[in-house]
Amino acid sequence: MEQVGFVVTTNKDIAKVVVGRASACGENCASCGSSCNTPGVSLEIKNTLGAKPGDYVELKAQTSQILKSAAIVYLFPLLAMIVGIIGGINFFKAAGYLNYETYGFIIGLVFLGLSYIVLRIVDRRIKKGDKVIIEMTRILND
Repeated sequence: MEQVGFVVTTNKDIAKVVVGRASACGENCASCGSSCNTPGVSLEIKNTLGAKPGDYVELKAQTSQILKSAAIVYLFPLLAMIVGIIGGINFFKAAGYLNYETYGFIIGLVFLGLSYIVLRIVDRRIKKGDKVIIEMTRILND
């Protein structure tokens, strides 16, 4: 998966790069009639090419890693919430509460919140690691 990014700032060996987000209409906004102004996504990437602010760079990402990360980010909170709801309902029903479904739903929301905390911790550990998911391949300036 390849993208073009714009280097905004650099700090030692890290570059802050803004990458354009693809719109739902496939960059053909006339086909959907909506005026979509999709903002770019900011990424912090290891500056292996010595890019300077203002440079356009080509970025290459490992598609399998991107798909794996997206699955974790989207599915883990959903599964945590479902487990929390089912577990909460079973617990409160067995304990004899009348509103066990409401309490189970609240426990599901708590599990959802906890899943985001877990994802935040995992994200920090990944950032500290040396595994490269997105890398600069070349500078595109004239």
